[in-house]
Amino acid sequence: MNRKRLPIGIDDFKEIIEDNYYFVDNSSLIKELNHNGAKVTLITRPRRFGKTLNLSMIKYFYDHHEKEGLRLFANLEMGKEDEMTKEAGQYPVVFFTLKGIKDSNWQITERKLATTMQEIYIANLEIKEILSEPEKRYFDRILNGEAMVDEVQYSLKNLTSYLEKYYGKKVIVLIDEYDTPIISGYVNSFFEPIIEFMRNFLTEGLKGNLSLKFAVLTGITRVSKENIFSGLNNPDISTVINGLYGESFGFTEAKVMTMLAYYQMSEKIAEVRSWYNGYQFGAAQVYNPWSLINYVRSGQLRPYWVNTSSDDLIKNLLRANLTSLKENYAALIRGETIVTEINENINYNILKTGADNLWALFLQSGYLKVVGSKREVLRRGVMGELVVDKYLLQIPNSEVWSLYLNIIRHWLTESVGNEMVIELLRELTEGSLKIFSKLFRRMAEGYFSYYDVDRNKGEEFYHAFILGLVVNLMGRYRVDSNRESGYGRSDLLLVPHDLSKRGIIIEIKRIDEEEEENLETAAAEALQQIADRQYRLELEKAGVTEIVEIGIGFQGKDCLLKWLESSNI
Repeated sequence: MNRKRLPIGIDDFKEIIEDNYYFVDNSSLIKELNHNGAKVTLITRPRRFGKTLNLSMIKYFYDHHEKEGLRLFANLEMGKEDEMTKEAGQYPVVFFTLKGIKDSNWQITERKLATTMQEIYIANLEIKEILSEPEKRYFDRILNGEAMVDEVQYSLKNLTSYLEKYYGKKVIVLIDEYDTPIISGYVNSFFEPIIEFMRNFLTEGLKGNLSLKFAVLTGITRVSKENIFSGLNNPDISTVINGLYGESFGFTEAKVMTMLAYYQMSEKIAEVRSWYNGYQFGAAQVYNPWSLINYVRSGQLRPYWVNTSSDDLIKNLLRANLTSLKENYAALIRGETIVTEINENINYNILKTGADNLWALFLQSGYLKVVGSKREVLRRGVMGELVVDKYLLQIPNSEVWSLYLNIIRHWLTESVGNEMVIELLRELTEGSLKIFSKLFRRMAEGYFSYYDVDRNKGEEFYHAFILGLVVNLMGRYRVDSNRESGYGRSDLLLVPHDLSKRGIIIEIKRIDEEEEENLETAAAEALQQIADRQYRLELEKAGVTEIVEIGIGFQGKDCLLKWLESSNI
């Protein structure tokens, strides 16, 4: 049986349908948008969650240049919506993406924005014939790349006016990844000029525009209203929290099951669910579409999505705010939840001043998910209660968890050197544990001095440090953190894919000064806990022939290791 090809990196709806690629049907989004009837809709989702493809789909449904467009939907949900067919192929559509505008300076960004509008004007050259002479001169300045920046800011508004005049119909505007140049401006220190441009461009093009039928914008973040959307009248905003159109971006469980069955991979659902599921958009839980498609093609569990971007903004903000974030960061890596306020309006001007702003950015970017919420009363008085909503956040799946570990690995190699990390892991997995112990203590001292860990704190961050260290082993080992094993949960369990290799259990314990402990007793207690709770049962059940148990006692940057080596042979 010849199965359909998978559309890796193809986000043009017409190409996918006409060339018979496998398509996960999210076409009901068109009906939902029409039913809601908003003049301007902003949809924020993480990168590579189908935003471009969905806008392309909307374009082909409505675009009057696609008179046969309905045939593309013949076998899809929208093809069965009789009341919507009268709308198909009836409107001029302006569709463009800003995802490629992520340059290091404002001059290049400004030129690319002008070029984007120039290309759209070229595509609509026929409308020039009905314009007045002043309008033609303006049209030509955009067309020839001669327009001043303030003229480019009016180019969307003017184009919709020209299109309505020429065709006698309202215009649909679709803007993909509107915030990409804004994020680039923040990272590369030209935030003010790009914000000013985008505020004017969108306000002029979308606010009170009588030529507009409707507009849909997509992006990763909801840039603060005060920065960019203050001029727009009540845009309908779909975020990862309120979850409007939640099932249309990503793949639902049912659609994943259908896809796996089609490619005869149904038995893989458990591992697929662990690695690529877990994104919560309102009430909808969805899989990462980019990673799932790549997994089905290759059959290998890998971090496909997290490897498609440099994540510079995330890494830079983590580094700049490590002191305030480290405990929550470590808790997330341990599989726990954190509790924080979330303001979905990302104000980039104050992004570095509070952890809550950063966690909101992480959430919108796909690095966290909401697992619950609660309302806290801050103050009661004669005017009533002052309350605040807080959200419980968690890492969505194993793929994103690997990103958090890789960030720590980067910090490790930065502070102690990559060669030392490689040597230490070699001794842990196949060499001398005595040498491993010496290297580990030296590395911990250098790393924790580098990040200024308090002497009486840091158990969570210490755990994160070890996880970041062993992420280098994930190609050869299954790395389990706080996994149920024996009669409890071990801090770290390393199960080798090659069962003839060494299996490793690590338990950590911070000394309790009130109990008059020292590093010696803390390490001994950690080692004893491994025995008492029979953490080794998981390795024995897997068939591992050599098992190493390691207890680590620590206080701040100081630590001591005890270990026990044994064999099942």
